[in-house]
Amino acid sequence: MDGGENEARISYHEYKRRLKKLTEEIKKEKKKTINKNKNSDNLTKLEEELSKLNAMYNLGNAEDGGEMNNSEKQKDHDSEANIHEDMKDGVTTTELYSYNAVSKKALRNIKRTQRKEMEIEKIEQSRSKIGELEYDELAECLKKVNKTIHPIAPDGNCLYESILHQLRQRVSGCKYHEEDFLNLLHEDRFSLDSVNLRDYQNGGLFDFRIFSDFDPQGLSSDILRFLAAVYILQNEEQFVHFVYATEGDEPAADTYFCYCEAIIKGVYGSEIEINALSKILKKKITVYDVNMKISYGEEHETELFICFHHKLYALGKHYNSVVDM
Repeated sequence: MDGGENEARISYHEYKRRLKKLTEEIKKEKKKTINKNKNSDNLTKLEEELSKLNAMYNLGNAEDGGEMNNSEKQKDHDSEANIHEDMKDGVTTTELYSYNAVSKKALRNIKRTQRKEMEIEKIEQSRSKIGELEYDELAECLKKVNKTIHPIAPDGNCLYESILHQLRQRVSGCKYHEEDFLNLLHEDRFSLDSVNLRDYQNGGLFDFRIFSDFDPQGLSSDILRFLAAVYILQNEEQFVHFVYATEGDEPAADTYFCYCEAIIKGVYGSEIEINALSKILKKKITVYDVNMKISYGEEHETELFICFHHKLYALGKHYNSVVDM
């Protein structure tokens, strides 16, 4: 066997040794060129060497019929199991035969997908049997009016996310946008963490007029929480009896303000907030459940549809969006 043939065929162990060395060198070179517009000549050369190495190993494998002893198979499996470790550094070798640079954005997307899958699994596990029956019964009721349930994640924001989903389904061509909201606040960005509700209790009235014609793409569940809290706070005469009804016969002195502050801090939404948002958005909001349907803001033309589940999840009450079939 001549030297060229020896070079054309390499053992698994030699392949692994060279692969590891080349991968490390490529990682280092990638870090050097991360802020440059084009790859360096050295990086190009290393990638060419990697391609040749892969071709060399594949050729040998093909001539041997792809056979591999048990020890080598186990090492191959172990190598594949280490892919995620390689990805932490922005580089992955997939199935030992190819090199891929994984951007930080791609890694974030992978982690986000994994988190979402875990959340979905937890949600499914938390669904109660009674809740399932209630869900099916409500779905049948909605079917009679050519509507169906659009699931919203049970993350504590389900009421606001349901309304937000409806707005994005049914509202378009709006006059006002996110920058108009930020101008009202005199801020560059919005965060619930920076809201001091006392400012809206003692200061001038907040101007809600733009939200009857506001682009829903510029809204979020946090913004809807903020709007509901401030509106309820500044319109005590409309809501005080409903708020006190939730607190029993002897509410504390600061009960009303505490109720509004709880909205900001993430408490689950109720019909009080639905009523407030109907007035703010100038939209009719219809809520279905298995026993009845009720509408808020009958005077408004555009109608949003959501549904209420009493026992769908282990935590209890939940809102979903309702869409046309």
